[in-house]
Amino acid sequence: MKLYLAGPMFTAAEEAHNLRLTAKLRDHGFAVFCPNESEPSSDKTRTDITPRLIYDVDIEAVESCNVLICQVSEDSGTNWESGYMDCLSRRVDPDRYYGVIGLATDIRLRTPPHPERHGVENQTLHINALVIGGLQRSLGVYLDEDSLIARLKEIREEREGDA
Repeated sequence: MKLYLAGPMFTAAEEAHNLRLTAKLRDHGFAVFCPNESEPSSDKTRTDITPRLIYDVDIEAVESCNVLICQVSEDSGTNWESGYMDCLSRRVDPDRYYGVIGLATDIRLRTPPHPERHGVENQTLHINALVIGGLQRSLGVYLDEDSLIARLKEIREEREGDA
């Protein structure tokens, strides 16, 4: 099963996280496309990079995968890729494209809401309901990497048998 790792990728911390998670997924037997490892996204010395080139490369990579991992954030590129994979899996070829699975690791998601605090005084994090609803309808959304990997293994077994 081939995975596309979508998520923020521009700071040193984001890049390090993505590369570490990619290695962990590979250790569990998954093939992974990580944009931080790919041209043209990762080569910041090039002067010929255009938005259209990045779009074409990334969409081709999404189409080469079975599952897209959406690292839940407000990153518009991640959300675009997730919607594209959702369409592929529901409308184009559900046998080839399995769907989108969410990884929502923001620690504020574990904070119970306080019923008497509203707006900025409530410490719980709000995530776009459309994004979460789409992830729930597709392959689910998980709060930690181990739960995500366990679900990916289940999907692999359901779809492909022993891998």
